Amino acid sequence: METTAHPALHKVRRICFSSLPPPNLSSAMKLLGSMAQLEVSVDTDDGCLSVRYDLSHHTLEVLENRLVNHGYLLDNSLLQKIKRALIYHCESCLLENLRAPTREQRIRSIYLSSAHTPEHRATIEPADEYLDRR
Repeated sequence: METTAHPALHKVRRICFSSLPPPNLSSAMKLLGSMAQLEVSVDTDDGCLSVRYDLSHHTLEVLENRLVNHGYLLDNSLLQKIKRALIYHCESCLLENLRAPTREQRIRSIYLSSAHTPEHRATIEPADEYLDRR
C-alpha cells in the first residue's frame, strides 16, 4: 500500500464482528482484501479484522457497510457503537477540513471578489477622472 504525503490520512482500525453466529474471518478478509489500497489481517484472539488504509481512498464507514451488505454481523455492543460513531465523525471532519480552502485562499478570494463589486469601481472611477483632468 502506498502512503500519502499527509500522515494524518494513514489509519489503522479494527473491525469487530458479532460472536453469534461465529464470523467467517477468512472470507471477510478476502472480501476486503480485494479492494485496492487496503491491507487486511486477522486478529485471531478476539475475532476482529485489522485494516490499514489511506483516508483519501477509504473510510471505516464504507468498509463496514460493505461487510454488512454482504451479510456479516458487526459487534453492536454499546461501546463498539460509540467507538464506531466517533471514528465515522472524525474521519468525515478530517476529510472535510482537507477539502476546505486555506486561510490564504480565503483571503485572496475576498480581495478578488471585492475588487469586482460596483462599490469598489465607484470609488476608483472618480479618482481616475481627477487624474485625467490634470
